[in-house]
Amino acid sequence: MATRAISPSERVVVPSGQSYRRLVKSTPVLVGALGSLVVVRNGVVGVMAASVVALTLAGVAQFLHRERIVVTPEKIRVVRPIGWPRSRARSDIATVLSIRVAASSGTQANRNLIVLDRRERLIARLKSPHWTPDDMRRLVRWLEVRPEELDGAVTARRLARRFPRAVPLAERFPFVSGAVLGLAMAAGIVAAAFLLS
Repeated sequence: MATRAISPSERVVVPSGQSYRRLVKSTPVLVGALGSLVVVRNGVVGVMAASVVALTLAGVAQFLHRERIVVTPEKIRVVRPIGWPRSRARSDIATVLSIRVAASSGTQANRNLIVLDRRERLIARLKSPHWTPDDMRRLVRWLEVRPEELDGAVTARRLARRFPRAVPLAERFPFVSGAVLGLAMAAGIVAAAFLLS
């Protein structure tokens, strides 16, 4: 089910991609398995570490589960996993693009639905496979807009040259953002090992 009714005047679309749904459903299983392993091996310290890990993963699951786009007769509200919900007037919508975007040349391109205002600032962005084509069509129908279909695939960096406010830096430079994420994960593993030693 990709839609949820809040009130008669509100329509809600949530991600219905299989990868997204599997991630949300698997998080409690990961919490239980990791927590049991740590408790068995490390006693009281393990309980404390497992509690921290469980709370962290539960928070991640909650953030993922809250993602949605709410459409009312006057506004569109975008709720992302991280950050504050953002509301904009539907009258601010100036451009809606349907385009396939690849992280870099030679990589798989995914369908994107991009909603921009008159200053080409991002209002909403739906990316497959997280969001399905049905999710995108449903949002377009509710907004009563006609998306501009762009042929062919473009890289995120090329899209950013045309719409600089629509593409985040992490997507324009995936290798740099990947390296930063890898370092952060390595630091987390070292910290966890230190706590459990």
